[in-house]
This record gives sequence, structure tokens and C-alpha cells, in this order.
Amino acid sequence: MRTLIVLATAVVTGLVLWRFGANPLWATALAVPPAALALLASYLPRATDVVWQPPPDPPSAIASVQASTLATRLAQAADDEVRFRERIQPRLRKLGIDVDALPPPDELTEMLRRTE
Repeated sequence: MRTLIVLATAVVTGLVLWRFGANPLWATALAVPPAALALLASYLPRATDVVWQPPPDPPSAIASVQASTLATRLAQAADDEVRFRERIQPRLRKLGIDVDALPPPDELTEMLRRTE
């Protein structure tokens, strides 16, 4: 496709120059730069391509509050093992999260801190 575009540009430019009275040799020589520009333009990314995706939703205020609350509670539970077992593990079980696969509270707190 690129070759076709470059050749079409060169031929059209050469024919237009020849019709305006240029010598065929000069018409050919002057058709080379527009063909080279067409070749370079064919390698450029398409800046005008349409992106058919909606913009991402902004994070809601309630989600960030819940995340910070969870991080705070896990930080407190990292210091108090009993609190983790009595308060957080039952809530996680209600959510259906496999608590046996969760890391210890201090590691979980560090992992969540990295995701903020």
C-alpha cells in the first residue's frame, strides 16, 4: 500500500509538472521530493485515528475512603494479631475471600500500601 501511494504521488506530480510545460527529465526530478514526503508520511502513526473507548471513570470519593479505611485497619491489625483474627478475618470470610491464602497482616499491609 505504501508503494502504491508513493508511486501515485510521483506519477501525479510528474504529470502535473509535465502538463505545465516542464521538461520530462525535470518533471521526473521534481516529482522525487513529494514522493519521498509521501513515503515518510506513510510511516508516521495515525494521529487522527479515532479512539473508540470512553474516557475512564474518575475514582469515586467513596472508593478512596474505603481503601484508606481498610489500609488503616490492616495497619492496626498488623500490630494486634487478635484484632486481625477477630475483626478482619470474619469480614473477609463473608466476602468469600480465601483467608487461608492471605499473607500475614504485616505483609498484607505492606502490599496494600504499595498499591495506594
